[in-house]
Amino acid sequence: MSPKNRPTQTFVDWVLQLLEERFSWLGKVEDAQISGADTVDQLTDLHRELKRRRRTNRRSGRKNRN
Repeated sequence: MSPKNRPTQTFVDWVLQLLEERFSWLGKVEDAQISGADTVDQLTDLHRELKRRRRTNRRSGRKNRN
């Protein structure tokens, strides 16, 4: 399937996919023992990565407009 034929992913779908990739225990039926500290560390890492991506996208957007 080419990128043109691929259905567009909604923002909600994208966020759900991202969360489930990062936090594999999300959406699982079984009760897993989740460490609060590990979850905070994972969220912190995700937050940093998303901010880095946003900066990178903004920079590339400015370069493309010039």
